Amino acid sequence: MLKKLAEFFLNMSEYLFPSEEKEVPRQPEDYFFLVEQARREWQNAKDKFDQISDPDLIDHAIYNLEAAERRYIYLLKKAKEEGINLNCVADERGN
Repeated sequence: MLKKLAEFFLNMSEYLFPSEEKEVPRQPEDYFFLVEQARREWQNAKDKFDQISDPDLIDHAIYNLEAAERRYIYLLKKAKEEGINLNCVADERGN
């Protein structure tokens, strides 16, 4: 049980805080894709949280919801630091 829990937290930390060795996206389209993907994951986590009826799963759903939200906010912040206006990218893609 503890091994599985440790694996879960390790995977979540890798998900939330990717290794610095991985290449950071530099193109606005890359940021748009990652931010949109994170937004969808956040929305899915919200939907799953709203559907939870088993009290034993609520903590897990809250954790997933908060993790998805933080990833989304992190990517928005990184795009802003790079000077990328994600609205312009969406307009260029016809969205």
